[in-house]
Amino acid sequence: MRPFAEDRDARYIGCWAITEPRHGSDSLLVGDPQFSRPETAFDLYAREQGEEWVISGQKSAWVSNGTIATHALTFLGVDRSRGASGSAVAIIPLDGPGVTRGKPLDKLGQRALNQGEIFFDEVRIPKHYMLVPTEAYPFIIESVLAGANAGMGAIFTGVARAAFEEALSYTLGRVQGGVPICEHQAVQLKLMDMFIGVEAARQLSRAAMAYNAQTVPPALQYSVASKVFCTQAAFTVSSDAIQLHGGMGLAKGMLVEKLFRDARASMIEDGTNEVLSLGAARRVIDSYNCN
Repeated sequence: MRPFAEDRDARYIGCWAITEPRHGSDSLLVGDPQFSRPETAFDLYAREQGEEWVISGQKSAWVSNGTIATHALTFLGVDRSRGASGSAVAIIPLDGPGVTRGKPLDKLGQRALNQGEIFFDEVRIPKHYMLVPTEAYPFIIESVLAGANAGMGAIFTGVARAAFEEALSYTLGRVQGGVPICEHQAVQLKLMDMFIGVEAARQLSRAAMAYNAQTVPPALQYSVASKVFCTQAAFTVSSDAIQLHGGMGLAKGMLVEKLFRDARASMIEDGTNEVLSLGAARRVIDSYNCN
């Protein structure tokens, strides 16, 4: 871990290898009864053999940095009888025997983010490379989700803001009917709706981060609320930005066209908004039942 942490020359590139062809958002429902069903166990499996772990299986094409990473923080099954709750986390160097990669995924949005599948065929790692044992896994995955979802909320608040600012700038300069289109009331109403969405996303994302920065364990429902609301806001605001650009908003090379595609991907990545909401709803209900 030390060389990785001390690297200042980009010699090491990490990835978070969790999603699989048959397991995506369903592996994130910590606390839900299905989290312990055998059917939810990762297909990527690690078995002990002497002083090593032997790992076989596949991670899907949605692993960010998957085709360029040097190391993978890998979520895998150890006790399949316990379903997803019997998982663990290991760090796996990706330059050893048994590791192969697929091609980078050709995507609608976030095209600058390399994503691709990784295959593990009897890959061996020392025992101490298993960083999170099964006993700690439910706590770790919940903490990771809380951090990742809060981060998504903040990032896509930025996307919403960028789309709004692009639209505002365009409407100040685009003239129709002898005046900049920002002087038309219909455009003003649209701009105000976009402004409200950006500011609401900004406040919710900051509140969720501030609350969970001092709460142990973090309250996943606040992070999920931030992720769901802010990614939806980014999608809505960027769509409105395209509308205000008219036909130019559809042109390749226009920033709003890219922001719209990137925002659309955000409602699926790191767990679909629907599945994350279901998992968080359980926590909201339970918190009120305890009061």
